[in-house]
Amino acid sequence: MTWEPLEREQNQPKKLDALLDSLLHKLSGSSPQAITTIINKWDVIVGEKLSELTRPTHIKNKKLHIQASNAAIAQEIEWREAQILEATKSHLTHEQLTALKVTIKKI
Repeated sequence: MTWEPLEREQNQPKKLDALLDSLLHKLSGSSPQAITTIINKWDVIVGEKLSELTRPTHIKNKKLHIQASNAAIAQEIEWREAQILEATKSHLTHEQLTALKVTIKKI
């Protein structure tokens, strides 16, 4: 005779954060931990002045999406793309970002 769990043990609910992590990874191709790390380290990655005028929003297909407060700041971020991507490498262990996507929006 083999042991089988009770039906109520099999149908226990899953934790919401685990389900959201799984869903976000499937939709964006990256883990939510990666964008959380970037958000927390943003002032170190781009510098204090630029961090006040920009905001990382999400990662999709290895591309970091950033909002900038105006066109001049967006251009500055685009000029510093290689530097920003290099700075993110030291903070992300499992993700490799390949590009930036900058949009203009009031912050």
